[in-house]
Amino acid sequence: PDDADYPAKVYAALSESGRFILEGEVRKEKIRTPDLSLTYMPAGKTIRQYLTKDENVQYNKMGAALGIDLALFDRYQPWFIEFMFGYRLAFNAGFVLEYGTEHRLLRYIHRNFEKTKRPVIFTLEGNDEVLRSMHQLKMKEQLQRFRAFLAYSDRVGTSNVLEMQKYWREGNDANVLKIFHYYDTKDTASAKYSQVLLYDRNARMAERLNLIARYEGTSFVVTGALHLIGPQNILEHLRLAGFKIERL
Repeated sequence: PDDADYPAKVYAALSESGRFILEGEVRKEKIRTPDLSLTYMPAGKTIRQYLTKDENVQYNKMGAALGIDLALFDRYQPWFIEFMFGYRLAFNAGFVLEYGTEHRLLRYIHRNFEKTKRPVIFTLEGNDEVLRSMHQLKMKEQLQRFRAFLAYSDRVGTSNVLEMQKYWREGNDANVLKIFHYYDTKDTASAKYSQVLLYDRNARMAERLNLIARYEGTSFVVTGALHLIGPQNILEHLRLAGFKIERL
């Protein structure tokens, strides 16, 4: 909430756009209840059964640090637990969804434009698309990533968003990506995870943006930073499709 406001040119660009496109839906009144069965462990299984004794200690330590009852999470798949814990860590560090980019710009639209003059607002992905994609990850692949997450969190003890924010503002893309991979330099723990969470989705979102761009008028698009940097990012897909890309 105490972050500096965006430069005037951001709002000017939004004001000149006929479409405001979000990566995913953040408006509470528009969010449908997702199919959470896509996040559950196989019947009769819990996350603890897949963790070593030391990893269970790390898992318990994480639960205590977050002040949550781990019994509520034990039946979720590893990727979803990482998502949930990551959001909670970021929230505890002051990163609140309602103060994020999407809501800041949505508030600007509602405060400064008559209903008839507001840009059309929609999303690049449906509510369940990420869940369906991540659900396809094999347990071995999920656990590789989750173990890296536990080890990193046990060592650092806080959200990696703070580090990511620092390096993003410095324009240090390489370090942002290192933190996403929890400093796993060989990317062995995140290879398939990254393919499903980032690269496959980047290709889909770029294809949809390419189609949208064929319609007259300007679009203002907001996605997570990790979709804009690194290999196979959205901007690279668009560049290959013939778009001119300029980073300000």
